[in-house]
Amino acid sequence: MEAIKAGMSKEKVVQLLQLFPEIDGEIRVRRNIVNDLEQYYYTTPAVNYDGMPHAKYNTASPTENVALKIPDYVHEEIKKYTAEITDLQKVKVEILKEVSRLKLKYKNVIFGFYFHGMKWEQVAAGTHYSERQCKNIRDEALLRLLQGFSRNRVLVTYRIEE
Repeated sequence: MEAIKAGMSKEKVVQLLQLFPEIDGEIRVRRNIVNDLEQYYYTTPAVNYDGMPHAKYNTASPTENVALKIPDYVHEEIKKYTAEITDLQKVKVEILKEVSRLKLKYKNVIFGFYFHGMKWEQVAAGTHYSERQCKNIRDEALLRLLQGFSRNRVLVTYRIEE
């Protein structure tokens, strides 16, 4: 009951586990976007090597050119993507923490099925249980993860994008 009040459900636990293998790719995409924005807008057109000031009150200095060239919405986009990267990294760490608290048989099934993308036959062969036993172990592990995830503020507040 507490898990439902806290905004966590068994479906969200499954969604978070399914999201885990994709987190690194999502982080990479967002970092590439930030890098592209920074390279496009933060380029310095020239470098003043002589140390002498040029064109007082004009936009001749590289710093002034950069400051004038960057629109506010670009700063906001960079902040947004940087915050998303941080959130994804936190979610990944918290999922790993919660899964690592499980008993070994639960961990093996969760890692095999959700993190490594194995089929039930492969999970069963790796754990030396039957496929049905692996599914039962998964169901029990999901209930334990539901309890752990519902106590974890980072995982409860994270919104999964559809």
